[in-house]
Amino acid sequence: KDQRIRLILAGATEAWMVTKAIKKAGVPVIIKPRAQVPYSFDRLAARDDAPALLHRAGITVAISSADWSQNIRRLRQEAGIAVAEGFPRNAIIEAITKTPARLFGKASILGTLEANKRADLVLWSGDPLELKTRALKIWIKGKPQATENRQTQLARRYLPKTQIPSPT
Repeated sequence: KDQRIRLILAGATEAWMVTKAIKKAGVPVIIKPRAQVPYSFDRLAARDDAPALLHRAGITVAISSADWSQNIRRLRQEAGIAVAEGFPRNAIIEAITKTPARLFGKASILGTLEANKRADLVLWSGDPLELKTRALKIWIKGKPQATENRQTQLARRYLPKTQIPSPT
């Protein structure tokens, strides 16, 4: 506080134990729901509903999937886990879009669909928190993107044709 450092807690598996102090300090938390297991001595009090407890305490929560860069594909799964453990469904999309954009100073261009903002958008085949839901169309900076990827290529190569999702 004395140094005027803009603090964001990342990880914070035991943050639920000090919600009053975090709320009073106005510090946001970036948390990965699936990391909420006591697998090391610095996480003995970790619990699955930690993101929900932080949210209920009035703390700004951003949901993450980060351990390493390829886990970004798991972000909607992490969001679904948070909802299953009590995070309000009506707040979860904001916790993976608008909140991170605001925390990292990008809210003027990212995080919501508004005029003069960068148009990154995904059209899903259903509920984006369901694992079987797939991206039908993707736009980045307003430009359509191909939905072909390594997984669809492998499916086409190894699965019977009746099990391969249509690309459109």
